Amino acid sequence: MNGIEIVTGSRLHFGLICSRPAARWRFGGIGVMLRQPAWRLRVTPINGDTDLIEATSIARLRVREFLHRIRSHQQVPSLRLQVFEETSFHSGLGSGTQLSLALSAAAELLTRRRLEEDPFQLARMADRAERSAIGTVGFFKGGFLIDHGAVADGTLIRQVDCLTFPADWRFVLVHPADAQGLSGEREQTFFRQQASMPATLVDSLEQQILQHIAPSIRERRFDVFANSLENYGRMVGTFYSAEQGGVFAHPSITQLVEQLQTHGVIGMAQSSWGPLIGVPARSQQHADEIAKLIPSCLDEQALQVSISEPFNTGAIIRSMVNDAADRRFV
Repeated sequence: MNGIEIVTGSRLHFGLICSRPAARWRFGGIGVMLRQPAWRLRVTPINGDTDLIEATSIARLRVREFLHRIRSHQQVPSLRLQVFEETSFHSGLGSGTQLSLALSAAAELLTRRRLEEDPFQLARMADRAERSAIGTVGFFKGGFLIDHGAVADGTLIRQVDCLTFPADWRFVLVHPADAQGLSGEREQTFFRQQASMPATLVDSLEQQILQHIAPSIRERRFDVFANSLENYGRMVGTFYSAEQGGVFAHPSITQLVEQLQTHGVIGMAQSSWGPLIGVPARSQQHADEIAKLIPSCLDEQALQVSISEPFNTGAIIRSMVNDAADRRFV
């Protein structure tokens, strides 16, 4: 095998359910995989003792970090790694998880000529899925994901439902330029110290997921989905507001959401710690209309706006042996 090409999607995670230890939905939640932004990379084994990484400086550092973790679990030859498309880190897109799983998958295929079928075992190689499983299962399966939370015995095995997201629906993504969400030691400290969600809040979130969000996706009822997603995001955001500064992590996003609401737009929800938000749209035309309502700048803060479609297949992997056809995780 001469090398591997991998294309991942991005994931939106609409808020972690922080129930008490051993309770249902512990670190569960909901999310969706999107086709863009994406990681697109090529991994090729090379001779020598040093990896050759062709990427931006930030991505290069993260690649080296993940390869170090992976090599603590298995022997991996020196690699030439070319990154053709990147996803920004700590913005709410699950970039680190998608990159680490892509590298883990490449290492498995290059060294063992097979791919680990259990997504959680692949995640363990890169020390991912510590709390949420949305990005891990999303890498393999795509679609809209419902993570029922960690198992009480602490194992990585957990129930994650995967729903096919309507192909014509879209998400308008809005990200304050040069802003990042909570991460690293500050995030770790939060989860060590933060009190758990009250049981009544967990019950309300469960109701939104099981009685409204999931059925609306299956039945393609967009208005129900958008309203329920906004309700879910608001409830989760309120719980985390003391740490992130409000229901939304960035003041420009708070202002933008208020403006969009005056235009009748529904469904705005932050992804993870933000600062990015996703705004659902019933079609490409609807997404274009929403995007036109968004100013390029609020309070002197530049806003990056893009439109993405659902990614229902999971990551795309192509062997470079003889232009083999795409292999998709399904």
